[in-house]
Amino acid sequence: MSYFIPLRRVAMLLLFACLGIALPGQTTPDTLPPLPKDANQFVKEAIKHQMEADAADHTHWRYHIHKEDDKGSQDRDVIDTKDGQLARTLLINGQPLTAEQRAADEARMKKLVDDPTERAKRDKRAKDDEDKGVQMFKAIPDAFIFKYEGAENGQVRLSFFPNPHYNAPTRELQVFRSMSGMIWIDRAALRMSRLDGSLFEDVTFGWGLLGRLNKGGTFSVTQSRVGDDHWEIVSLDVRMSGHAVIFKTINVKQLQRITGFHRINDSMTISEAYQLLEKGDSTVSAENQGGMANSPGKK
Repeated sequence: MSYFIPLRRVAMLLLFACLGIALPGQTTPDTLPPLPKDANQFVKEAIKHQMEADAADHTHWRYHIHKEDDKGSQDRDVIDTKDGQLARTLLINGQPLTAEQRAADEARMKKLVDDPTERAKRDKRAKDDEDKGVQMFKAIPDAFIFKYEGAENGQVRLSFFPNPHYNAPTRELQVFRSMSGMIWIDRAALRMSRLDGSLFEDVTFGWGLLGRLNKGGTFSVTQSRVGDDHWEIVSLDVRMSGHAVIFKTINVKQLQRITGFHRINDSMTISEAYQLLEKGDSTVSAENQGGMANSPGKK
């Protein structure tokens, strides 16, 4: 999944769940250890556990994704295979594809299926994004100071603000110095659950010459357990503005809703996924595009 650089990289790695949790002084299952007094230690443990769990999860899934940005909206039927991801476009701006749009979409899919070089280029871009996202994710406990804020909807809620002693080693990580917000952590699953953040000041790169993100930009991410112990992103909302390379205006607004998860055979090839997508047995209508009825993220 591609996302805003650098904030979207962090956002796409932060999760949401709805299992029961409790804070010190409240009823806690006997099997759960008490929360660390140091909130940063609790966050560090959650991040470590989440990264280990994600690394051990090799399952593959099919789902619907609805995306909106400044150029319009798209709905896609997506299958993740051992050979990489393949997606069939279902709707563009809420409407079925024209004959010309359908032909272009079929050609795009066929090229990914038939051309290993094209898949390799796509996979390299995805791997580069993933590596940078992991780097930022690991930096979170050091980059911020966390504070317990109570319990909400069965989750531990923490506020966060920049650690004044943190020295960002990369340009992407400099964003953390101007970011604050709230994080929810699932106690039983020990995973970061939901993230709502904003920029409380402008973020500049290269003394403002290379780029700037404007104060007030926001982002929100949620994810759900979609089957077994597998967790996936179900919602992403990014609203940023600024400029890049001198005074080229950037207006980063992206909304994603992901629904309809179904596990597939973990040995499925991309050719087999193409055959499934060609059957057209998984559709989205203009009325239900991006539907969040099954998402636990919004109460």
